[in-house]
Amino acid sequence: MTTSSLPALPALTDLDLTHASGGAGKLDFGAIRQQAQAYCPATAARYAKVNPATVTRPVAQQMGNACLAEMGPFKATFARGTVQSAIDQAFPK
Repeated sequence: MTTSSLPALPALTDLDLTHASGGAGKLDFGAIRQQAQAYCPATAARYAKVNPATVTRPVAQQMGNACLAEMGPFKATFARGTVQSAIDQAFPK
């Protein structure tokens, strides 16, 4: 499996994060959950009803880590960079 076989996360540069006031702004959590469901269905289900306005960087990190753990070590090795990059773009340090 290569990183090219993993689906790309939504292009965060296309999202308007300038109006975010806490939380993840206007991220399309439905699309993110649907995409994650193929790789980590239990994690996607656990966070299915998350309110995007309540998501902070630590919460996003927790969700990403849970998904990576559910994937198992082999798949997670290839997906970790993509997941972390999306979190870093949505929640700059």
